[in-house]
Formats: sequence, C-alpha cells, structure tokens
Amino acid sequence: MERSPASSCPPSRALGLTYGQMYVADENGDEAEVLSVDEQAESPAGHFTDAVTIKDSSPLEPKVFEYKLFARGVGLVRAFEVSGGSGHEELVSYSTPK
Repeated sequence: MERSPASSCPPSRALGLTYGQMYVADENGDEAEVLSVDEQAESPAGHFTDAVTIKDSSPLEPKVFEYKLFARGVGLVRAFEVSGGSGHEELVSYSTPK
C-alpha cells in the first residue's frame, strides 16, 4: 500500500490502487482506492475532464466513506459523503502557477 498526503491527488492513476492517507506510525490512517481514471467533474470553478475518482474510508469507521474527484493539475474538485453522512465539498476557484 502506497502512502499519500490527504490533500494531494492519488499517487498514481492506476485503477484499483489502494493507498493510505494521513499515516501516523502505530495508528490506523484513512485508506483510499482509485475507482475510475476517466471521469468528468463539475464545480463552481469549472468543468474538468479526465478526473480520478477515489473512495475514502477508515478502518476506525468501516461503514463511513466518501468519494473524491481529482482533476489533473488542479487537485480536489468535489468530495461527497455517500455513507455515514451527507456532507460535501466543491472547488470554488483555483489558479495555476505562472
């Protein structure tokens, strides 16, 4: 299992890849799985193609999970809880380095 910071895109666009997030030695961290690598995502910041969809979960709360969509070169575009809650996040604006 690879490790990746929670705020970054998945470490690879490999379909089915699982990796840990927010890893702290001797503690259970969140886990993620790449579900799709060719999605479209819409947010107030725009329309994004070729987005990666991941499923986030935690071994501490196995019935709670959320989906996150990441756009290449942008990062997190949308996140929404699909089990154990009803929260969501969406990208409102972004800028690219000059």
